[in-house]
Amino acid sequence: MKHAIVILLLCLFAISGQAKSFPETWVYLMKGEEKHFPASSPITDIAYFSATVDGDGHLKGGHLQPPILPGAHSKTRHHLVITLPWNSTLAHIYLDPKLPFFERIITHIVERSAPFDGIQIDFESISKADGTAYLNFLVAVKKALPKDKIFSVAVMARWAEHKQKNPTDAFDYPIIALIADRVIIMAYDEHYRGGSHGSIASLPWCEKIYTYALKTIPANKLIMGIPLYGRGWQTPSLAHAYKNSEIIAELRAKNIQISNNETHGGSYSFTETVTIDVHYETLQSLKAKLNLYQQHPIRGIACWRISQEPEGFWKQLSPSD
Repeated sequence: MKHAIVILLLCLFAISGQAKSFPETWVYLMKGEEKHFPASSPITDIAYFSATVDGDGHLKGGHLQPPILPGAHSKTRHHLVITLPWNSTLAHIYLDPKLPFFERIITHIVERSAPFDGIQIDFESISKADGTAYLNFLVAVKKALPKDKIFSVAVMARWAEHKQKNPTDAFDYPIIALIADRVIIMAYDEHYRGGSHGSIASLPWCEKIYTYALKTIPANKLIMGIPLYGRGWQTPSLAHAYKNSEIIAELRAKNIQISNNETHGGSYSFTETVTIDVHYETLQSLKAKLNLYQQHPIRGIACWRISQEPEGFWKQLSPSD
């Protein structure tokens, strides 16, 4: 009984106390949200989100150079994140080395990298059929970048059971770790927009991801993602396309008066009660994740994203004096 009480007290202390610092603390920053950068924090690396590949294989949007951030330390490193539209067909085309997009994208990545300390590839819509092409692309980018640039790759969250069921999954952690200088695990969106409601990243789910990552990625390259946000789900979801027969049935059932004219067609409105389920991260849940990721030495954490954090987060993340 005494041992149980001691263990409980230690667990409570771990949750309530400040988290230990990591060698590297990465954050994501959207263009236009620079004013939210914390005045005091342990941030070592800023990933600017994002420059996106357009239909012609050029990069559009994102920061052209690191902005002036009064809260950033002089030794803070700046990285430009490169993304693709969420479209596996486009990804297949872009990653085909026989097409001009492949070299064009790499050329523009190298050009945009000039004022930054590093480049991060965040391609999420890669099908298993394009896994090899994706890895070859990462190799080509790494080879083309100047040697002093830090090359990081953000990957979807995976765990042992997932890999057993999907052995040809495109996100091959061991090989990606051989190519990249840092591997950022996006350990969030356990429950995502469009799916059922639930935790953003429950502790047991994060533990599975962390355990698998430790076995497949060298600790000195491993960066675990930390979600700072919340998400809401509507039940029932009422926005949808209507068949005309459904409209007539609804009008009759609800005894609704319509507006109808030849210029704009028909329209009507009604009120219905819905339930909004919101799940979000708190200081307590975030500290539990930080304590989990401190169990075995890793390179650091990556927080998605600046402006979404709960009040007091950066103070808790900073090491004690």
